[in-house]
Amino acid sequence: MLTFLLQITMVVSLGFIVYLFGRVVPRVSDVDIAKAREQSLFHWLVGYLEKVDDWLLSLFEKALRRIRVIILMLDNVISDKLGRFKKESERQKGFSLPKEGQKEEEKSE
Repeated sequence: MLTFLLQITMVVSLGFIVYLFGRVVPRVSDVDIAKAREQSLFHWLVGYLEKVDDWLLSLFEKALRRIRVIILMLDNVISDKLGRFKKESERQKGFSLPKEGQKEEEKSE
């Protein structure tokens, strides 16, 4: 099961890298695009791809904002837990168990 999850993760990350690479590649000038639209049978697809690109951009932005909020919430929880542990350790420092030599002295009295 672990190998399956790792394989899925690798494939998804590879697809994401290909998508990012496609976005970074320099764009062709508008004149070339107009000529390509006239010559291409799939000129209607370009408009849909631009809409999908805008939709994915907004989706990534929302996802990153939500992930940021979740990370901040986790940071708060961890800070609270650490504060509680620190208070407990300070309370336990005040309380100490008697040593074994002290027990024997109390018994002999």
